[in-house]
Amino acid sequence: MTDAPDVAQLLDAADAVTRNSDAGTDEIEATVVETVSAYEARLQHHFARGPFFVKLRNKLVADGHTALAQTVYHYYLAANVLKHGGGKSLRELEKLPDQPFKLQDEDGKALVDVTANNFLSGMVSALRQAHAALQR
Repeated sequence: MTDAPDVAQLLDAADAVTRNSDAGTDEIEATVVETVSAYEARLQHHFARGPFFVKLRNKLVADGHTALAQTVYHYYLAANVLKHGGGKSLRELEKLPDQPFKLQDEDGKALVDVTANNFLSGMVSALRQAHAALQR
């Protein structure tokens, strides 16, 4: 059995949240964190030990998918920020150009605005493309 159906189901479930107009910020944030974590767990076997998303970024760049590599890495850092708050991932994210989403600095709100710029659908699309690239 391959990992494709599991990953496809995972991304389909996240995509369903993007189509749910009643989904609140908390649900979207939870979906982001859960999806990124499960994606990593299901695809980790593609790489030897080490940080999955760094290795995925490097492979995508080596295979000529530089823009996709950067986008996926942005979403990975954003999920880390949602999960852990400010810290190393936020500092790294703030230094990277061309973020496909909005960072915010408001008391009581997450540091990444998951309600703007179709955040979740952009993340799902990037992860689907990266998964397809890994399958080639």
